[in-house]
Amino acid sequence: MALCLYEQKTESIRKMIESKMYRYFLFEHIESPEIDEDRILMLLIAMEETRIPVERYEHQITSAMLVQIALDIHDKVTHQQKALTERQLSVLAGDYFSGLYYQTLAEIEDTDLIRTLASAIKLINEYKISIYRLEAADLDSFMTDFKQIVTTVIDKFCRHFETTRHIHLFIEHLYLKKLLAEMERFNRGHYSILFEGLKHFSLPQMKSIPLSNLSQRDQHGLKEICFSYIAQSKKVILEESLRVSGLPDIFLGRIKDLTNNYKRLAT
Repeated sequence: MALCLYEQKTESIRKMIESKMYRYFLFEHIESPEIDEDRILMLLIAMEETRIPVERYEHQITSAMLVQIALDIHDKVTHQQKALTERQLSVLAGDYFSGLYYQTLAEIEDTDLIRTLASAIKLINEYKISIYRLEAADLDSFMTDFKQIVTTVIDKFCRHFETTRHIHLFIEHLYLKKLLAEMERFNRGHYSILFEGLKHFSLPQMKSIPLSNLSQRDQHGLKEICFSYIAQSKKVILEESLRVSGLPDIFLGRIKDLTNNYKRLAT
């Protein structure tokens, strides 16, 4: 598929998502959720390997994106300082999107994908409980659960359609993107569940101290640990992108942009 055609299809699916999102009054009162175009593009690349008609797989991709948006909205509620009404509306918005994915697939009578995405939601909620309760046995286990939260929807989706040729690269791309976003949050003084976990496992004597109250030395130490995971993920991405073939230039460009973002944070 030519680059401009990928862009057109990504925009088409984005508009489909927005048409469902903005029918609802909630977004007059809370921050509008982000639509991750990288995820749309990955799902498009995966579905191009199938013989499913475009009109049908656009609905299937839209449903997966609505699930992800619902999960992301619920995440934002957990630790943000917001008025009670806004938190309540955010929870309602997340629940609304969870219902929309079901409705979108019901329209095309795709009950199999409904079950797959419902299974992904269940798994992600289990990983979230482990993350927020800091139940992992060690830091690497915590990071594995953290990665699963970010990548389970696309992993389950691609395996459902048996379009896994690029799945490892897609998963690592989303993981690195999330690591960089959490680093940016921490640098700006915002709460980060990732850095809460890094503190819990690497500075156990500081468990009761808020992240913002840590010394500069301890904060720097947490950043160094995070950068080690970022560097490891970047290495995997570069190796995977060299190993696989047939990736469209538009996605290779997204990988390059992500790498440049890594360099910016590292300086």
